[in-house]
Order: sequence, then C-alpha cells, then structure tokens
Amino acid sequence: MLGKVRSAINDFCLLNGVKTVAVALSGGADSVALLNSLLSLKDEYGIEVFAAHYNHRLRGAESDADESFVKALCDKLGVKLFTGDGDVAAFAKQNKLGIELAARQMRYAFFEGLAADAVATAHTASDNLETVIFNLTRGSALDGLCGIPPKRDRYIRPLILCTREEIEKYCSDNGLTYVTDSSNLTDDYARNRIRHKVIPVLKEINPAAESNAVNTALSLMIDRDKLNDIARQKYLGMLTPKGLDVKTLTDEGPAVSSRVLRLFCKEKTGISPDFKHTDDLFAVAVGGGRCSLEGGAVAYRQKGILKIDTGEDTAFNVKIVKEDLSFIKKSKKINNLLLNNLIDCDKIAGEIIVRTRREGDKIRLAGRGCTKTLKQLYNEKAIPQNERANLPVVSDDEGVIWVAGFGAAQRVAASENSKAVYKIVYETVYGGNNKS
Repeated sequence: MLGKVRSAINDFCLLNGVKTVAVALSGGADSVALLNSLLSLKDEYGIEVFAAHYNHRLRGAESDADESFVKALCDKLGVKLFTGDGDVAAFAKQNKLGIELAARQMRYAFFEGLAADAVATAHTASDNLETVIFNLTRGSALDGLCGIPPKRDRYIRPLILCTREEIEKYCSDNGLTYVTDSSNLTDDYARNRIRHKVIPVLKEINPAAESNAVNTALSLMIDRDKLNDIARQKYLGMLTPKGLDVKTLTDEGPAVSSRVLRLFCKEKTGISPDFKHTDDLFAVAVGGGRCSLEGGAVAYRQKGILKIDTGEDTAFNVKIVKEDLSFIKKSKKINNLLLNNLIDCDKIAGEIIVRTRREGDKIRLAGRGCTKTLKQLYNEKAIPQNERANLPVVSDDEGVIWVAGFGAAQRVAASENSKAVYKIVYETVYGGNNKS
C-alpha cells in the first residue's frame, strides 16, 4: 500500500511546495492508515504532519468515543491534533439540507480554518468507484464520471490508488487499531447500499474493478480538462458588456456550447445549472423566449444576446406553492379558474421547469378531450406574437403540464383524490392582472 501512496504523491504532485499537512482523521481504518503512511514518508518528502478531527455530534456517545480514540492515538504517536465540533442535525434543518451534505459543509468549514499547506483526506479507490456509480445513477455529465480528483486546491488524496481491502491489510500488518462508524454498516444511505450490494457484484465480474475505475476516471479528467479549456476560451470570446453573444454558440458542437452556457450561468447566478436548466438555456439561446433558473433568475435572448436577470422579472413572474388536500376542497367551492392552476404533486414526472414556449410544444388540457399545440392555443385566444415569448409554461420530464391562461394538463390535473397540489400563481403579460 505504501508504494501506491508514494505513486499517488509523485504522479499527481500532491506534495509539491507543501511543508505542512493536516490529516483529516476520523478514526476509521482509512484515515488511520493515511496518518500512519504520511508519518512514515514525512522525512522522505520533508513535511510536517498533524491531525484534525471534526465531531459531527450525530451518533451521541459513539461520536464522543471516536473523538477520544483519535486523541489517544495522536498522544501515542506524538502528533499534534486540532479538533472541532458542531450540531450537524440542527444545521441541516435550519438550512434545509440533507444530513450528509450538511456534515460535509461543516467539516470542510473546519478544515478551511486549519493553518496547513495541504489537507489530506482518506478517499480511496473504493470511494472513487462508489462515487462514480452514485453520480451515474443520479444522471451525470463528464464531471460526475471523473469521480474524486487526486487533488483539488489544497485538498489531497494520497490513498486514491488504494482499495479498501489493501488499507485494511495495511492496518493489520502494522498492528493499527481503528474505530468503525456504525452508520457505515447500515443501508440507510445510498452510498452504503452501493458499497454493500453493488460493488461486490462488480468485483465478482472483475476483481480489479476499483483500480480500473480510477484509471478510467483519470483518463476522463484529461478529456474534461481539455474541453473546459476550449469552452473557457470560447466563452471569453462571446462575452460582451450586455451579455453572451450567441451567434456562434453552436459552431463547435454541444460539448463546448453546453459548457459555455454553464460558465455564463455560474458567473451570473453563482449556481452551475443541471441538465434540465442547461437544456432550457440552450433552447432560449438558440430559439429565443425565456426560462427560469435556480435561485429565481430568468434567462432570455434579446437581439442575439443571451441575458440573465437575477432580480424580479415582472413580465415573467411565476410562483409555485405547495398546498395540502384541505386547500383543494376549499378551492373547489371558490371557482373553477383557480382549479385550472392546481397540479397534483404525485402525478409530476421528474423535475418541474418554468420556461416559455418551444417549437412543437403541445398539451392535452384538462376537460378538453384533445391535444393541441401551444401555437394553436395562442392563435385561438388571439395572443399577439410579441407577447407569446413572455408567456410562462411549466413542464416536467414528459412535457408541458401547464400553460398561462389555459391551465393544467389532464395527466397532472388535481382532483378531490389528490393528497397535495402545487398552486401556480403568475402575472400575465397581456392582461396585467395577477392570476392563481
């Protein structure tokens, strides 16, 4: 194992210019092996090694026992230890985050405060394969399939070439004791189910699955970085004081154009768009109209320039509010117009996106008994051409589910049997009145 650690350090330049390394020490086998291996190599690389432990306060006495173990281990090894702790559960609730994400954010905030040239985390080849599979199941572009990078900023992963089996053998051969996080033994988390049920099957097919996944990820990183460089140059050439000049957006193909749009969105909103929002951005950039983005921003094209408005856009103001069954029953007694703007939460396919009309959009409106294109609907209502580009449309993964001024699609329409609904509140551009 030590040979693979040395290879990772050399091949990925993990310790270039580094004098002090903080080891993220949870007390588990991976982090204990990481600390021990770096202590063995510290003279060879001329580095000072210390440890850092963060108590997430998620497992009560077990979390405290892990901290005590880490303190005793560092005392035994003569290693300086820095500790931190926080109420992850409360932070997750307050910020509406999952426990895993909240724990990561708090842990890395602690790491940011460490006075070290590098922070070494105990991510392994096994972790890398789990991450790639997890990203693949959620739907991932090239970034997700690249897995865990050996180095990101000052965070380094010296164990990235080592499998979990090799690490446990290293601990056994060197008489290293460690603690086991009980939460890793259950299948409560998606990553654990992948670890316990999927990885063993892959290793039956090929025992080298973990190492092969690392090699594949490293190869994909090279391709990704080259595409990102091309996209960055393209983006800078398209950027104007008014927005993004999209006349040449498609010249170098979708791999570059999608990255250009993500760069533009990230710079304007601080949020990198997912697949769905990137597709919507592309549709607006090429065909015009508007689309909503995360964080309440709105993208639109004006005279060949793609723009993103991060403030309120009164010509495209849509709010989607979740309501329960009592609201449905009460609403039915009020008026049918309100019911037209209710959508059954359980009937939605995938994600909801607010945008404007695209070529070929169609909808089977509730109670109409026929499917029509949005162009036909707008013609029937004599909506002026210059106003159609600002009319909001709501869609999910299977198509249009609601159109401003017309109502919901039959397949998602709310009824007295609905358990919960979304109420769509919007402001029209051709009437000027608030609707709901």
